[in-house]
Formats: sequence, structure tokens, C-alpha cells
Amino acid sequence: MVARSPNGNAADILMTSLHYVAFPSLHAPSLTIAARLQIPDDAGPRPAVILLHGSAGPSAREGGYAEKLNAAGFATLEPDQWAPRGLAGGARGRPRTIHETLPDLYGAKAYLAAHARIDPKRIGVAGFSFGAVAAMLAATRAQNDRFAPGEPFAALMPVYPICHLYNRAPGFEFGDLVDAPILIVTGALDSYDNDPEAGPKLVASLGAADAKRVRCEVMADAHHAFDMPGPARQAEDPGANRGAGGLATMAYNPDATRTAHDLAVGFFLQAMP
Repeated sequence: MVARSPNGNAADILMTSLHYVAFPSLHAPSLTIAARLQIPDDAGPRPAVILLHGSAGPSAREGGYAEKLNAAGFATLEPDQWAPRGLAGGARGRPRTIHETLPDLYGAKAYLAAHARIDPKRIGVAGFSFGAVAAMLAATRAQNDRFAPGEPFAALMPVYPICHLYNRAPGFEFGDLVDAPILIVTGALDSYDNDPEAGPKLVASLGAADAKRVRCEVMADAHHAFDMPGPARQAEDPGANRGAGGLATMAYNPDATRTAHDLAVGFFLQAMP
């Protein structure tokens, strides 16, 4: 695979190596997580971004972000958290709780930190929907210190993380955040929140020390899963409509996707230069 170098010169082209790897879920070594690892082939340890899929399981969405991040000089790791659990995906085929997948995320972090071609101090995470909620929780000291005390992710980017949950539902406390930048990306038409300002309202509700670490970008004319290629669809989900349940709309928006890809590259370049 081909990627441009981080300096953006068209004449300076990087090749990207693709590897299929596996690592143990942290604290659950019997659970082996398969993943796709892509590393630009230039010399020197690279920064890396873990890309966490949503309820549907691995998809072209994560690959789209990987392509742009690889082109900017980042390694990417795309774990498949459903296959080792024998799950089919969707609202009825995902783990019972998001919390039980956090050891997978930190297992991925430990795997990358031990890799000779990855800089252990520059590992970030971007999560989508179910994976975004995991990224939100990993941004809190309460959850991070269970797995990597004093060693948080260098940057966290939750994309449509169902903002109405936080500081309302037990187990979804979002505060006392790790010392790392956090970029929340939401869709104005997201039918899980039913409020285009759900993300900005969440940030505004935080204490001053936490709020300065968090930025929110709202994608106009964008539904949940706006960055997942494919036809528009609706699915029953108990988390939809602010927890009332019912149908949730997923619809691809190529313009919002390009914007989100650019946001991801800019955010991680700034946070992990």
C-alpha cells in the first residue's frame, strides 16, 4: 500500500506494510483478539491510532480512517472484538456491556507499546458508536487507571459516542479526565441523541479543568454512522432515541466523512507530532 509522508510532499512516497496480528485481551489472556495492523515503512518508531469498530463489527469505515492516517504517517490497528466472542454484530449481537470490552482496548495498547516500530508514548484511539463509548470511558481516570494507571492514551477521538448517556446513566460517568486531548465528533441528525447540540452540551456541563481538554465538532446533515459506506438503513436499538429505544437511522454522508477524516488527521498530528 502507498502513503504520502507526514510532510505532505507528493514526491516523498511511503509504502505501508499490512500485517494480520493477534494479541491477548488485557487481564483475559484466553481471549485472543485478531487485528489488522498497518505501518508506514519509513524509518523510526511511528505514532499509532487504534480504530475501534461499532456494534456492526469491523467495516470499511475503519479502513477509510486507516487510509488517511497511514498517509499522514500513522500506524493503525483495527481490532475485531466480536469474532473471538462468537458474536454476529448488531444490537442483539454485541457484548452485553461496553465495559467488558475495555480490556481489549488496553490489550491493543499494550501490544502496540511493545512493538519495535511503534512509539509507546504516541498511541491514540478513535472509536465509532460502541467503540466511541469505550473511547469516552478510556478518557476518564476512573477507567484508565484500572488498566494503565498513569499511562493514558496520548489522544482520544470518540465519533458519535451517544452523548446523552454520560453523567446520567450509572457506569457512564464522564469527568476527572486523563491529561490528554479529546475530540468528540457527532452528527447533527443522530437518532441516538435526537439533539444536534448533545455533544457541545456535554462539554459545557464539564468542570473547567475537564472542559479545556475536550473539543466537539458537529457534522451538519449527518446521521449516526455517517462515515460508514453503504446504503442508508434503520435498525432497532434499545439505546436509540435517548434511551427510549426504537429505530435508529444510519446513513452515509461522503462530505461529512471527508471532513471527519481531515479532522482525525489534524487532531492526531497535533496531539502526537
